[in-house]
Amino acid sequence: MAEAVARQIRHQLLGDDLRRHAEEHGPFSDEELAEARAKIFGGDGSAKGPGAA
Repeated sequence: MAEAVARQIRHQLLGDDLRRHAEEHGPFSDEELAEARAKIFGGDGSAKGPGAA
């Protein structure tokens, strides 16, 4: 149970950080999103795993 709560808090904090970054620097480009997906899911960034946009 505590692990699930910790995971939810991490996701919320990450979302807050991403929104703040986009507000300051503009939206992420397709290239930036693909690079992030590749780092998270591996491969070429085309993976459509949980949370993929």
